Amino acid sequence: MNTHTLRTHRLFYGGGLNQVQVHDESQTPTALLSQFELAGSEHDVVLLSWLSDDRIVALDERGNLYLWPFRPGIKVAIEPVLALNLMPFKDASLQGSNLWLMAREQGERLSQRRLFRIDLVALQVTQYPPCEFDFVGGSMVALENGDFAFYQRSGKPGYPFRTHGLVRYAPRSGQVSLLPLTGKPAPETISVRERFFFQHRHGLALTADTESLTAIQGTDGETAYQFELQLIDFHRQQMRWSRPVRALLPNQIADEYDCDELVEALDAIAGGDQRACHNDELQRFVECLTSATLSDDGERIWLGWQDGCVQCLSLQGELLSPLYQLQQETAKDERASLSPWHDQLTLLDVKTDGQAPASSILTLSMGDPEWATLWQVALPSVAPGSLCQGAEPQPALCQRIGFDLQLPEPLLGTPVPSGQLDIPCRDSEDQGERLASLTQLNALMPALATYFERHTQAGHLFFAFVATQPGGDKVHSEKQFFPAVAAGNDQDREQLAQLIEHFNHWPCASRLMGQAGAPVLADAVLSLIDRADYLPLLARYFNAIGQQESVQRYHLNRTLPALREIHAGTSELAAFNQQVPPPWNNLNHTVVSTCDYDDD
Repeated sequence: MNTHTLRTHRLFYGGGLNQVQVHDESQTPTALLSQFELAGSEHDVVLLSWLSDDRIVALDERGNLYLWPFRPGIKVAIEPVLALNLMPFKDASLQGSNLWLMAREQGERLSQRRLFRIDLVALQVTQYPPCEFDFVGGSMVALENGDFAFYQRSGKPGYPFRTHGLVRYAPRSGQVSLLPLTGKPAPETISVRERFFFQHRHGLALTADTESLTAIQGTDGETAYQFELQLIDFHRQQMRWSRPVRALLPNQIADEYDCDELVEALDAIAGGDQRACHNDELQRFVECLTSATLSDDGERIWLGWQDGCVQCLSLQGELLSPLYQLQQETAKDERASLSPWHDQLTLLDVKTDGQAPASSILTLSMGDPEWATLWQVALPSVAPGSLCQGAEPQPALCQRIGFDLQLPEPLLGTPVPSGQLDIPCRDSEDQGERLASLTQLNALMPALATYFERHTQAGHLFFAFVATQPGGDKVHSEKQFFPAVAAGNDQDREQLAQLIEHFNHWPCASRLMGQAGAPVLADAVLSLIDRADYLPLLARYFNAIGQQESVQRYHLNRTLPALREIHAGTSELAAFNQQVPPPWNNLNHTVVSTCDYDDD
């Protein structure tokens, strides 16, 4: 099977299409081999895999199926070979040349779902009778005999009804069997944090048993709280173990001003009071465990906690490491916690270093996924001597990292058919790395101008700034990227001004559009309107884009009203109005304003 890595990303606003990239990670830095745009695919990709050494299969959550041959050195659009019109989508599993998926067809009852089998050779679809069981999406595991296992939890409120279990489904006979599991899952089924940590490749899942909450009185008089962590084995159809892994003090669970309410609720639950009024604090407690993942060899479990601690367990639930407190080095060369505010710690990748002494290299993100930073740390996964569960955490210094992506010359300045051009950004949360990406984009502008002069049928151009990272690439749109650059110093803004100036000199500027009906570089222009010294530059921009009606809405409703308000009564604004043609200098010219989410 092909060992090149398949990655996918999408701009989430403005109708961004799914992009599939093929990376060669055997090189340093990683090299982009090809990029494929999935035509018509504006929803999450739920399956992406090599079908053979030179064929790729992808499926999005609406049932658009894509099959295509891999060729290096190209950027092309791929049309779907099947459109199943599924909604909502639940799960998929690729078994050889058969793709199995569980979903509901449009028009069927909301509670109804059925199994589909797609023969990827003959492109034939087989539908099975509707299933009467529900399950957690993303928990579908193929068993050796052709059956499937799913994780199920009751959505019915109330402590007596909060149950979970494994469902076994045999497609050939339609037989369904339920294996109830001990313990109680978290009370809330919808949350911004994960509580069910599923390892699909190994058919294992980790989750908290909220029924096991206990209070532990320390020798210093402080009370700590713990719950049992459960390891569920889908292939064996059993719970392997359920055991406590860490006790937490109230200030490790909640902020100081919330501790009194938290302690009252947790004490009540530990004493047997299971009323729903305590559910918020119970949910907060179990969500202190923000990540759980297996090492690449499948032999170790690493846990990540919101206070910036990690620890390693065996598959039998035994401690293989002390508790490590992750730290960072500050600008003053001092050490500080990586998570001083109970942020979300997500373990993205764990690689085992086989050299002695054995260690695990953890790649992790810290913070909300929208603005998380990327870190790496090497830790001994087996600690010498005996391990004491209550011992003080050991400090471990992390390094801020980013991943480079090398693009070959033919792909560097070539947009995909929709007009999107991906610009690599090593770390989208670091201003220096943002400027490096902007410098690269500025260097590409002459080649892009030549591209659009030659390809007269190409009418769109917009940029996506992509940070490659394990667990899914991070993508920033122009709306996120350009204001962040402009928030820096004068030199930073000057690079943004240089980008606009490049575009101002394109002969084809007046026929191009950006993303979702906005003008090209609209957010870059909007980011510079507060400075009077940039008004001559912006006047040249408005002359370059012409007066086509399709670009008027954004600037007439957003850019120009703000610009006039900021510079009202100044000579610079008067000069600007003299330099731009109608309708840009006509205060009485208006267009209908619509919501960003309206269809144009």
